[in-house]
Amino acid sequence: MRILRIAIPGLAIGVVVAIQTVYFNRGFVPGDAFTYLAAGERLNAGHLLYALSPGDRPVDLHPPFWTVPLLSPPPIAVLFRPIALIPNDLGPYIWWAVCIASIVGTTLVMMRRRPILIGLAVLVLSVPLVYEIGVGNLNSLLIAGIAGAWYLLVRGRDVAAGAVIAGMTALKLTPVVLAWWLITQRRWSAFRAFVVAGVVFAVISVIGAGLSAHLEYLGIVRQTSTVGTSSLSLAGMARYIGVDATIANLLPTVALVAGFAAIWVLRARPGLAYSVGVVTMLFGSPVVNINWFTVLLAALAPAVWPLDPDPEAEVAAIGGTGAHEGSITRPGPDTDHGGPAPSVPPR
Repeated sequence: MRILRIAIPGLAIGVVVAIQTVYFNRGFVPGDAFTYLAAGERLNAGHLLYALSPGDRPVDLHPPFWTVPLLSPPPIAVLFRPIALIPNDLGPYIWWAVCIASIVGTTLVMMRRRPILIGLAVLVLSVPLVYEIGVGNLNSLLIAGIAGAWYLLVRGRDVAAGAVIAGMTALKLTPVVLAWWLITQRRWSAFRAFVVAGVVFAVISVIGAGLSAHLEYLGIVRQTSTVGTSSLSLAGMARYIGVDATIANLLPTVALVAGFAAIWVLRARPGLAYSVGVVTMLFGSPVVNINWFTVLLAALAPAVWPLDPDPEAEVAAIGGTGAHEGSITRPGPDTDHGGPAPSVPPR
C-alpha cells in the first residue's frame, strides 16, 4: 500500500506534466483570461458588456453556442475592471498565475491527504486539468472554492463557508446548488452569510456594470438553455447520439432538478450530498467545456475531510479506499447543530 501511495500520485503528476508540455506547444496564451480582460475593458470604456462596440478588443464568437462576447455573469467583468488597468496586458497573466496556483495548490493539498484516491482522480481528469491550467478559466478558482468551503464547514467556520459559496455563485451561478445543500443541512449561519454576502456582491456588481447588463444577462441565460447548449453538456451529448434537440435541451434542467432532489434525499449523508451537489453543478449547466470537468476533483473533498458520523462509510460511498489519514473534525458549536461534538482521534 505504501508503494501505491507514492507511485500513483507520481504517475498522475508525470502524466499531467507530459500532456501539459505538449499542450503548451500552442503558446502561452490564457485565452479565457483575455476574454475576461476584454469584458473589463468594455466596462472601463463605457461600452456595452454583452456586445462588441467599435474599438473593443476582438473576442471569438461561436454561433449558435454563443453569440455574445461573454457568457459569464457581470461580476467577473467588474472584477476585471482594475485588472484591465494594468499596462502591457500583464493583468491576464497575473490572473493566470493565480488560477494555476489555485488549481495546483488545491490538488496537491488533497493529494497529500488522500494520495491514492486523488492520484487516480487526477489521472482520469488529466486532459481537463491540462486544459484548465492552460486557459486561465475561473473554474480553477471554483475548485479551490468548493474544496475550501467544505473544509471550512468541517471546521465549523460556517460564516466564511457561506461567503465563499456566495462569491462562487456571483461569478458562475451554478454553485447556488451548494446553497441548497446548506438549507437541507440546516446550516443556517452559513446560509445567512451566503445571503448577506450575495447581496453585497450584487450591489458591487450593479455599481460596476450597471443594472441593464444584469437584465441583459437574464436573456443570455435563456439563450444558452435552449439553442446555446454546448456539445459537452448533457444536451449536446444527447443530440450527438440522435436525441431530438427539443428533448435534449431539457436534460440539463432535468439534471438540475434531479440533483436538488438527490441532495434533499441524501441530507442524512452530508458528505455524499455535497459531492452530488458538485456533480449537479456540472451536469445541470447548459454550457460545458472540457475544462469544466475539473470540478469533479473538488467533489472528492468530503472524502478528503470527512464530516459524517460514520466517516469511513462516507469515504467509501464517495470513492475512497482504506482508512482516512489524519484527524476528523465534527461540526463545532457555531454550525447550528446544537453544540460541539468530540473529534475522532487519528487512525
